[in-house]
Amino acid sequence: MVVKVNPTLKIWWRDIEKNRGLEANELLGGLTALISVEPDRYLIKALLKFWDTERLVFKFKDFELTPTIEEIGGFLGLPYKEQEMIVPHKPTPRSFLKQMGMRHNPDLLCLKEGWISLEFLYARFGDEEGYENFSREFACSSAKWEKYRLNAFAVALLGSLVFPMERGKIHTSLSYVVRMLARGGKTIVPMILAEIIRALTKCTRGKRYFEGCNFLLQLWAVEHFYQRANMVDIIRGSMGNKISNHASRMKYFVSPVGTEDWFVYLRERSATQIQWKYYWLKPRRAIIRGNELYFIELVGLNGVQPYAPLRVLRQFGQIQMIPLRSYMSHYGYDFGSEIPHVSTILRRWERVMTIDVQEHRPFCTPEYYVWLLEDAEHLI
Repeated sequence: MVVKVNPTLKIWWRDIEKNRGLEANELLGGLTALISVEPDRYLIKALLKFWDTERLVFKFKDFELTPTIEEIGGFLGLPYKEQEMIVPHKPTPRSFLKQMGMRHNPDLLCLKEGWISLEFLYARFGDEEGYENFSREFACSSAKWEKYRLNAFAVALLGSLVFPMERGKIHTSLSYVVRMLARGGKTIVPMILAEIIRALTKCTRGKRYFEGCNFLLQLWAVEHFYQRANMVDIIRGSMGNKISNHASRMKYFVSPVGTEDWFVYLRERSATQIQWKYYWLKPRRAIIRGNELYFIELVGLNGVQPYAPLRVLRQFGQIQMIPLRSYMSHYGYDFGSEIPHVSTILRRWERVMTIDVQEHRPFCTPEYYVWLLEDAEHLI
Protein backbone atom coordinates (compact mmCIF):
# COMPACT_ATOMS: atom_id res chain seq x y z
CA MET A 1 0.00 0.00 0.00
CA VAL A 2 1.01 3.63 -0.32
CA VAL A 3 2.50 4.74 3.01
CA LYS A 4 3.85 8.11 1.86
CA VAL A 5 3.05 10.52 -0.95
CA ASN A 6 6.04 10.91 -3.27
CA PRO A 7 7.54 14.41 -2.79
CA THR A 8 7.82 14.77 -6.57
CA LEU A 9 4.05 14.36 -6.91
CA LYS A 10 3.52 17.05 -4.25
CA ILE A 11 5.81 19.46 -6.09
CA TRP A 12 4.03 18.73 -9.36
CA TRP A 13 0.62 19.32 -7.79
CA ARG A 14 1.70 22.68 -6.36
CA ASP A 15 2.63 23.81 -9.85
CA ILE A 16 -0.57 22.42 -11.39
CA GLU A 17 -2.75 23.91 -8.65
CA LYS A 18 -1.25 27.34 -9.22
CA ASN A 19 -1.66 27.36 -12.99
CA ARG A 20 -4.33 24.79 -13.92
CA GLY A 21 -6.00 23.88 -10.65
CA LEU A 22 -9.56 24.32 -11.90
CA GLU A 23 -8.92 22.11 -14.93
CA ALA A 24 -7.30 19.45 -12.76
CA ASN A 25 -10.20 19.42 -10.30
CA GLU A 26 -12.72 19.27 -13.13
CA LEU A 27 -10.93 16.24 -14.56
CA LEU A 28 -10.07 14.42 -11.33
CA GLY A 29 -12.63 15.72 -8.83
CA GLY A 30 -11.62 15.20 -5.21
CA LEU A 31 -8.78 12.86 -6.13
CA THR A 32 -6.33 15.76 -6.07
CA ALA A 33 -7.00 16.16 -2.32
CA LEU A 34 -5.57 12.67 -1.68
CA ILE A 35 -2.12 14.25 -1.94
CA SER A 36 -2.72 15.89 1.46
CA VAL A 37 -4.03 12.77 3.22
CA GLU A 38 -1.86 11.29 5.98
CA PRO A 39 -2.02 7.51 5.42
CA ASP A 40 -2.72 5.13 8.30
CA ARG A 41 -1.36 1.75 7.26
CA TYR A 42 -2.25 0.29 10.66
CA LEU A 43 -5.95 0.83 10.06
CA ILE A 44 -5.74 -0.90 6.68
CA LYS A 45 -3.87 -3.86 8.17
CA ALA A 46 -6.53 -4.17 10.87
CA LEU A 47 -9.37 -3.93 8.35
CA LEU A 48 -7.93 -6.82 6.35
CA LYS A 49 -8.62 -9.13 9.29
CA PHE A 50 -12.34 -8.47 8.90
CA TRP A 51 -12.60 -8.88 5.12
CA ASP A 52 -14.59 -11.91 3.98
CA THR A 53 -12.93 -13.09 0.77
CA GLU A 54 -15.90 -15.23 -0.25
CA ARG A 55 -18.73 -12.80 0.42
CA LEU A 56 -16.70 -9.67 -0.38
CA VAL A 57 -17.80 -7.62 2.62
CA PHE A 58 -16.34 -6.60 5.95
CA LYS A 59 -17.85 -8.77 8.69
CA PHE A 60 -17.80 -7.24 12.15
CA LYS A 61 -19.39 -8.12 15.49
CA ASP A 62 -23.03 -8.01 14.43
CA PHE A 63 -23.05 -6.22 11.08
CA GLU A 64 -21.52 -6.06 7.63
CA LEU A 65 -20.12 -3.07 5.76
CA THR A 66 -18.67 -2.44 2.34
CA PRO A 67 -17.62 0.67 0.41
CA THR A 68 -20.42 1.62 -1.98
CA ILE A 69 -20.48 3.31 -5.35
CA GLU A 70 -22.36 6.20 -3.79
CA GLU A 71 -19.83 6.69 -0.99
CA ILE A 72 -16.78 6.56 -3.26
CA GLY A 73 -18.47 8.84 -5.79
CA GLY A 74 -19.45 11.19 -2.96
CA PHE A 75 -15.91 11.49 -1.64
CA LEU A 76 -14.61 12.23 -5.13
CA GLY A 77 -17.40 14.46 -6.37
CA LEU A 78 -17.30 12.57 -9.66
CA PRO A 79 -20.35 11.42 -11.65
CA TYR A 80 -21.29 7.77 -12.01
CA LYS A 81 -25.04 7.70 -12.70
CA GLU A 82 -25.94 7.20 -16.35
CA GLN A 83 -22.22 7.12 -17.15
CA GLU A 84 -20.52 4.28 -18.98
CA MET A 85 -17.82 2.43 -17.08
CA ILE A 86 -14.32 3.07 -18.41
CA VAL A 87 -12.87 -0.13 -19.82
CA PRO A 88 -9.05 -0.16 -19.65
CA HIS A 89 -6.85 -0.98 -22.62
CA LYS A 90 -3.32 -2.27 -22.15
CA PRO A 91 -1.27 -0.25 -24.65
CA THR A 92 1.78 -1.31 -26.59
CA PRO A 93 4.92 0.75 -25.86
CA ARG A 94 4.43 2.62 -29.11
CA SER A 95 0.76 3.44 -28.46
CA PHE A 96 1.45 4.61 -24.89
CA LEU A 97 4.08 7.07 -26.08
CA LYS A 98 1.80 8.24 -28.88
CA GLN A 99 -0.98 8.91 -26.37
CA MET A 100 1.51 11.07 -24.46
CA GLY A 101 2.62 12.98 -27.57
CA MET A 102 6.01 11.24 -27.69
CA ARG A 103 8.04 9.36 -30.26
CA HIS A 104 8.59 5.61 -30.09
CA ASN A 105 11.58 4.72 -27.93
CA PRO A 106 12.64 1.04 -28.01
CA ASP A 107 15.06 1.65 -25.13
CA LEU A 108 12.18 2.08 -22.67
CA LEU A 109 12.00 -1.58 -21.72
CA CYS A 110 9.71 -0.82 -18.78
CA LEU A 111 6.89 -0.10 -21.23
CA LYS A 112 6.98 -3.72 -22.36
CA GLU A 113 6.26 -4.65 -18.76
CA GLY A 114 3.35 -2.20 -18.64
CA TRP A 115 4.77 0.53 -16.42
CA ILE A 116 6.52 3.89 -16.40
CA SER A 117 8.10 5.86 -13.55
CA LEU A 118 6.88 9.06 -11.91
CA GLU A 119 10.33 10.56 -12.39
CA PHE A 120 10.16 9.95 -16.14
CA LEU A 121 6.79 11.69 -16.39
CA TYR A 122 7.75 14.61 -14.18
CA ALA A 123 11.01 15.32 -15.99
CA ARG A 124 9.18 15.55 -19.33
CA PHE A 125 5.80 17.02 -18.35
CA GLY A 126 6.07 18.46 -14.85
CA ASP A 127 9.24 20.47 -15.28
CA GLU A 128 8.67 23.83 -16.96
CA GLU A 129 11.65 23.10 -19.21
CA GLY A 130 10.61 19.53 -19.93
CA TYR A 131 9.90 20.12 -23.60
CA GLU A 132 13.15 21.96 -24.14
CA ASN A 133 15.20 19.36 -22.28
CA PHE A 134 13.67 16.37 -24.09
CA SER A 135 12.51 17.93 -27.36
CA ARG A 136 13.89 15.04 -29.42
CA GLU A 137 11.59 12.63 -27.60
CA PHE A 138 8.42 14.53 -28.46
CA ALA A 139 6.34 14.13 -31.60
CA CYS A 140 4.37 17.32 -30.97
CA SER A 141 4.92 21.06 -30.86
CA SER A 142 5.56 22.92 -27.61
CA ALA A 143 2.01 24.32 -27.79
CA LYS A 144 0.52 20.82 -27.95
CA TRP A 145 2.94 19.66 -25.27
CA GLU A 146 1.25 22.11 -22.90
CA LYS A 147 -2.03 20.30 -23.49
CA TYR A 148 -0.46 16.92 -22.70
CA ARG A 149 0.91 18.11 -19.37
CA LEU A 150 -2.35 17.95 -17.42
CA ASN A 151 -3.10 14.44 -18.69
CA ALA A 152 0.41 13.35 -17.71
CA PHE A 153 -0.17 14.67 -14.19
CA ALA A 154 -3.48 12.80 -14.02
CA VAL A 155 -1.71 9.58 -15.06
CA ALA A 156 0.92 10.20 -12.39
CA LEU A 157 -1.61 10.87 -9.63
CA LEU A 158 -3.81 7.89 -10.49
CA GLY A 159 -0.80 5.62 -10.78
CA SER A 160 0.76 6.82 -7.55
CA LEU A 161 -2.23 7.00 -5.19
CA VAL A 162 -5.34 5.38 -6.71
CA PHE A 163 -4.06 2.37 -8.67
CA PRO A 164 -0.57 1.93 -7.19
CA MET A 165 1.95 -0.69 -8.18
CA GLU A 166 4.93 -1.86 -6.15
CA ARG A 167 8.11 0.24 -6.11
CA GLY A 168 6.31 3.32 -7.35
CA LYS A 169 5.62 1.99 -10.83
CA ILE A 170 2.80 3.62 -12.80
CA HIS A 171 0.48 1.48 -14.91
CA THR A 172 0.64 2.48 -18.58
CA SER A 173 -3.05 1.57 -19.03
CA LEU A 174 -3.86 4.77 -17.17
CA SER A 175 -3.04 6.93 -20.18
CA TYR A 176 -6.13 5.54 -21.92
CA VAL A 177 -8.21 5.83 -18.73
CA VAL A 178 -7.35 9.53 -18.46
CA ARG A 179 -8.18 10.14 -22.13
CA MET A 180 -11.62 8.58 -21.64
CA LEU A 181 -12.16 10.57 -18.45
CA ALA A 182 -11.28 13.80 -20.24
CA ARG A 183 -13.75 13.11 -23.05
CA GLY A 184 -16.64 12.97 -20.60
CA GLY A 185 -19.63 10.64 -20.41
CA LYS A 186 -17.63 7.89 -18.70
CA THR A 187 -16.98 7.21 -15.05
CA ILE A 188 -13.89 6.05 -13.17
CA VAL A 189 -15.76 5.46 -9.88
CA PRO A 190 -16.59 1.75 -10.49
CA MET A 191 -12.97 1.11 -11.48
CA ILE A 192 -11.69 2.61 -8.23
CA LEU A 193 -14.12 0.55 -6.13
CA ALA A 194 -13.32 -2.62 -8.09
CA GLU A 195 -9.60 -2.27 -7.40
CA ILE A 196 -10.21 -1.66 -3.68
CA ILE A 197 -12.27 -4.87 -3.50
CA ARG A 198 -9.65 -6.77 -5.51
CA ALA A 199 -6.81 -5.55 -3.28
CA LEU A 200 -8.70 -6.45 -0.10
CA THR A 201 -9.26 -10.00 -1.32
CA LYS A 202 -5.74 -10.56 -2.62
CA CYS A 203 -4.02 -9.12 0.47
CA THR A 204 -6.26 -11.09 2.83
CA ARG A 205 -5.17 -14.19 0.93
CA GLY A 206 -1.49 -13.35 1.32
CA LYS A 207 -0.47 -10.86 -1.37
CA ARG A 208 1.99 -8.37 0.12
CA TYR A 209 1.24 -5.16 -1.75
CA PHE A 210 -2.17 -3.45 -1.59
CA GLU A 211 -2.90 -2.27 -5.15
CA GLY A 212 -6.12 -0.41 -4.37
CA CYS A 213 -6.60 3.11 -3.07
CA ASN A 214 -5.84 2.64 0.63
CA PHE A 215 -6.25 6.40 1.17
CA LEU A 216 -9.93 6.27 0.18
CA LEU A 217 -10.49 3.04 2.11
CA GLN A 218 -9.04 4.72 5.20
CA LEU A 219 -11.31 7.78 4.92
CA TRP A 220 -14.33 5.55 4.26
CA ALA A 221 -13.70 3.42 7.35
CA VAL A 222 -13.00 6.27 9.78
CA GLU A 223 -16.19 8.07 8.72
CA HIS A 224 -18.24 4.93 9.44
CA PHE A 225 -16.61 4.07 12.75
CA TYR A 226 -16.80 7.55 14.24
CA GLN A 227 -20.41 8.00 15.36
CA ARG A 228 -21.39 11.65 15.45
CA ALA A 229 -24.39 13.96 15.31
CA ASN A 230 -25.94 14.31 11.85
CA MET A 231 -25.47 18.08 11.97
CA VAL A 232 -21.69 17.64 12.12
CA ASP A 233 -21.81 16.16 8.62
CA ILE A 234 -24.33 18.68 7.38
CA ILE A 235 -22.45 21.73 8.66
CA ARG A 236 -18.89 20.56 8.04
CA GLY A 237 -19.34 18.41 5.00
CA SER A 238 -22.08 19.79 2.78
CA MET A 239 -19.83 22.14 0.82
CA GLY A 240 -16.51 21.83 -0.96
CA ASN A 241 -14.16 18.91 -1.42
CA LYS A 242 -15.32 16.01 0.77
CA ILE A 243 -11.78 14.69 1.15
CA SER A 244 -10.38 18.08 2.13
CA ASN A 245 -13.03 18.66 4.80
CA HIS A 246 -12.82 15.09 6.14
CA ALA A 247 -10.49 16.29 8.93
CA SER A 248 -13.08 18.85 10.03
CA ARG A 249 -15.75 16.16 10.35
CA MET A 250 -13.35 13.94 12.32
CA LYS A 251 -12.12 16.77 14.56
CA TYR A 252 -13.10 15.08 17.83
CA PHE A 253 -12.37 11.48 16.84
CA VAL A 254 -9.72 9.88 19.05
CA SER A 255 -8.01 7.48 16.67
CA PRO A 256 -6.55 4.16 17.82
CA VAL A 257 -2.79 3.87 17.37
CA GLY A 258 -1.20 0.81 15.81
CA THR A 259 -2.62 -2.30 14.18
CA GLU A 260 -3.53 -4.08 17.42
CA ASP A 261 -5.37 -1.06 18.85
CA TRP A 262 -7.30 -0.65 15.61
CA PHE A 263 -8.15 -4.36 15.54
CA VAL A 264 -9.56 -4.28 19.08
CA TYR A 265 -11.49 -1.09 18.33
CA LEU A 266 -13.06 -2.54 15.18
CA ARG A 267 -13.77 -5.89 16.82
CA GLU A 268 -15.67 -4.30 19.70
CA ARG A 269 -17.93 -2.02 17.65
CA SER A 270 -21.57 -3.06 17.39
CA ALA A 271 -24.21 -2.04 14.86
CA THR A 272 -25.50 0.66 17.22
CA GLN A 273 -22.06 2.26 17.63
CA ILE A 274 -21.22 3.15 14.05
CA GLN A 275 -22.25 5.83 11.57
CA TRP A 276 -24.35 3.93 9.05
CA LYS A 277 -24.83 6.88 6.72
CA TYR A 278 -22.79 9.89 5.78
CA TYR A 279 -25.19 12.78 6.18
CA TRP A 280 -23.03 14.98 3.97
CA LEU A 281 -23.85 12.53 1.19
CA LYS A 282 -27.29 13.12 -0.29
CA PRO A 283 -28.03 10.73 -3.16
CA ARG A 284 -31.73 10.22 -3.72
CA ARG A 285 -31.31 6.72 -5.05
CA ALA A 286 -28.65 4.04 -4.71
CA ILE A 287 -27.56 1.27 -7.05
CA ILE A 288 -28.33 -2.09 -5.39
CA ARG A 289 -28.22 -4.86 -8.06
CA GLY A 290 -28.24 -5.70 -11.72
CA ASN A 291 -31.44 -6.48 -13.59
CA GLU A 292 -30.17 -9.99 -14.40
CA LEU A 293 -27.86 -10.73 -11.47
CA TYR A 294 -28.15 -10.13 -7.73
CA PHE A 295 -24.85 -8.30 -7.82
CA ILE A 296 -23.07 -5.83 -10.10
CA GLU A 297 -19.94 -6.56 -12.12
CA LEU A 298 -17.41 -3.74 -11.88
CA VAL A 299 -14.62 -3.41 -14.42
CA GLY A 300 -11.39 -2.50 -12.66
CA LEU A 301 -7.96 -1.72 -14.01
CA ASN A 302 -6.75 -5.29 -13.54
CA GLY A 303 -9.87 -7.39 -13.21
CA VAL A 304 -13.64 -7.70 -12.92
CA GLN A 305 -15.05 -7.68 -9.39
CA PRO A 306 -18.56 -8.50 -8.15
CA TYR A 307 -20.14 -5.87 -5.91
CA ALA A 308 -23.16 -6.72 -3.74
CA PRO A 309 -24.78 -3.68 -2.08
CA LEU A 310 -27.82 -5.85 -1.26
CA ARG A 311 -25.78 -7.01 1.74
CA VAL A 312 -25.48 -3.49 3.19
CA LEU A 313 -28.91 -1.89 2.73
CA ARG A 314 -28.56 -0.12 6.08
CA GLN A 315 -25.92 2.09 4.49
CA PHE A 316 -28.80 3.45 2.37
CA GLY A 317 -31.21 3.88 5.29
CA GLN A 318 -33.10 0.74 4.31
CA ILE A 319 -34.19 -2.32 6.30
CA GLN A 320 -31.60 -5.08 5.95
CA MET A 321 -33.03 -8.47 5.03
CA ILE A 322 -31.29 -11.76 4.31
CA PRO A 323 -29.38 -11.18 1.03
CA LEU A 324 -30.22 -13.22 -2.02
CA ARG A 325 -26.71 -14.46 -2.64
CA SER A 326 -23.86 -15.23 -0.31
CA TYR A 327 -20.71 -16.49 -1.99
CA MET A 328 -19.35 -14.03 -4.54
CA SER A 329 -15.61 -14.46 -5.03
CA HIS A 330 -15.78 -16.94 -7.91
CA TYR A 331 -17.44 -14.25 -10.04
CA GLY A 332 -14.30 -12.11 -9.88
CA TYR A 333 -11.31 -12.59 -12.16
CA ASP A 334 -8.21 -10.84 -13.43
CA PHE A 335 -7.82 -10.09 -17.12
CA GLY A 336 -4.98 -9.45 -19.54
CA SER A 337 -5.22 -7.60 -22.83
CA GLU A 338 -8.73 -8.97 -23.43
CA ILE A 339 -11.68 -8.63 -21.04
CA PRO A 340 -14.10 -11.58 -21.28
CA HIS A 341 -17.78 -10.70 -21.74
CA VAL A 342 -17.08 -6.97 -21.52
CA SER A 343 -19.99 -6.00 -23.78
CA THR A 344 -22.38 -7.98 -21.57
CA ILE A 345 -20.96 -6.33 -18.44
CA LEU A 346 -21.43 -2.86 -19.92
CA ARG A 347 -24.98 -3.68 -21.01
CA ARG A 348 -25.82 -4.88 -17.50
CA TRP A 349 -24.31 -1.73 -16.01
CA GLU A 350 -26.67 0.38 -18.12
CA ARG A 351 -29.63 -1.50 -16.62
CA VAL A 352 -28.78 -1.56 -12.93
CA MET A 353 -31.63 -1.33 -10.45
CA THR A 354 -31.82 1.39 -7.80
CA ILE A 355 -33.58 1.97 -4.50
CA ASP A 356 -34.61 5.07 -2.56
CA VAL A 357 -32.11 6.32 0.00
CA GLN A 358 -34.07 6.81 3.21
CA GLU A 359 -33.52 9.05 6.23
CA HIS A 360 -34.74 6.40 8.68
CA ARG A 361 -32.53 5.01 11.38
CA PRO A 362 -31.13 1.84 9.82
CA PHE A 363 -32.19 -1.51 11.27
CA CYS A 364 -32.51 -5.15 10.22
CA THR A 365 -35.16 -7.85 10.38
CA PRO A 366 -34.96 -10.45 13.20
CA GLU A 367 -34.48 -13.16 10.58
CA TYR A 368 -31.47 -11.35 9.16
CA TYR A 369 -29.89 -10.93 12.59
CA VAL A 370 -30.18 -14.68 13.31
CA TRP A 371 -28.87 -15.49 9.83
CA LEU A 372 -25.91 -13.14 10.25
CA LEU A 373 -24.85 -14.64 13.58
CA GLU A 374 -25.17 -18.17 12.21
CA ASP A 375 -23.13 -17.16 9.18
CA ALA A 376 -20.43 -15.72 11.46
CA GLU A 377 -20.32 -18.96 13.47
CA HIS A 378 -19.90 -20.89 10.23
CA LEU A 379 -16.88 -18.75 9.33
CA ILE A 380 -15.26 -19.44 12.70
